[in-house]
Amino acid sequence: MLLSNLLVLFPLLASASPVAPRSCSIESPTFIGWIDSAQPDFNSNPLADNTLTLALKEPNRLVDTLIEFTVPAGAWGCQLELYFQKGYGGLYGYGGPIKADVWNVDKNVPLGPYNYSVNWNLAPKPTNLFGTTGTLVEPPRQGYQEDVKRVINSAACKGKMTYRARVPEEVQPRGGVQFYQRSSSPYSVFGGWRMVHNC
Repeated sequence: MLLSNLLVLFPLLASASPVAPRSCSIESPTFIGWIDSAQPDFNSNPLADNTLTLALKEPNRLVDTLIEFTVPAGAWGCQLELYFQKGYGGLYGYGGPIKADVWNVDKNVPLGPYNYSVNWNLAPKPTNLFGTTGTLVEPPRQGYQEDVKRVINSAACKGKMTYRARVPEEVQPRGGVQFYQRSSSPYSVFGGWRMVHNC
């Protein structure tokens, strides 16, 4: 009896399709803007349309970048990533190890008269270290030969998720990294920050 039941079930099990992997939702930053300790009242991005991440350290100068995401209501399992598709070539280093620490901040990017208004003096302040990019490698002239993904860290999702990228303390006396946020299109491959959720 048991054998006959198994013989009946076996063709059904063999033809059952495997569980399809769940696709994730991905958000791109809604704000990227760099702030400069040497120009503490300068607003680098009054229209909130900048695509440049710049983290730079020189003697008596720091340049940090604020990154903010708008995350849909009901999202869960938010994971901040730095991701460059194969072929991306817009990352540059400034000597020393090419890396950035990513900090949680004490508030979201402040709204201003145009859209966003932020400078070194008014910027959200770093509170605790969220994660790091680890050491990055400049792409060759033709771009990265394979996808590059760095998981920064995961956190509970919120409507606004804001971070501050900064050259790590151990990079001395100078160093930094810059790259441009790019979207996937027929003319471009994705490169930059992304928030992955609902996986």
